[in-house]
Amino acid sequence: MLKKRLSLRNIAAIVACLTVTTMFSGCDKKNVSEEDESLVFSVQYSGGWTVIDENLKINANTTYFFSSYHDRSTMKRISYQTTIKTSTELWNNLTKTFKLETFKKIKDGSCRACVDGVDETFSVTINGETYSFYNGVIDEHYQQMQSFFDSIYEQIETFRDNAKYQ
Repeated sequence: MLKKRLSLRNIAAIVACLTVTTMFSGCDKKNVSEEDESLVFSVQYSGGWTVIDENLKINANTTYFFSSYHDRSTMKRISYQTTIKTSTELWNNLTKTFKLETFKKIKDGSCRACVDGVDETFSVTINGETYSFYNGVIDEHYQQMQSFFDSIYEQIETFRDNAKYQ
C-alpha cells in the first residue's frame, strides 16, 4: 500500500511538471529590437524654480512627451503632452548606441533640486526589468554612451520647441 501511495505521488508530480513545461514551452525570450513594448527608454526631469515636470518615453512604436511647469507670471500650472509614432531612424539609432551593461554601471549623482536645480532620471525597461540612474551626467560610463543621450536630448528639445502649452 505504501509503495502504491508513493507511486501516485510521483505520478502527480510528473503530471504537474509536464503541465508547467507545456504551458511555458511556447514562450521564448523576446529580442529587444522587436517592434513591441519590451524596450522602453525614458527620462524624467523634476524640480527647479518653476517646479518643472517633464517626461519622455520612447519605445519602438510610440514616443510620448509630457511637460508641465508653474508659470510665475500668471501663477498657473501650464502643461503640454503629445504622442507620436517613433521614427524608424530614431529607434535604430537608439538601439544601436544603447549598451545595457554600460548603462547599468552609471552611478547616481547628487540632488540638484535641493539647490533649486532640476533633477534628471534616466531609465530603461527591458522585458519588464527596469534599470535607472539619477543625475549621472558626470559619471564616466554616462560619457561612454554620450551619443545615445544626445539622441534623447535632441528629441526633448524638438518637443520643447514645438510645444503648445495650455
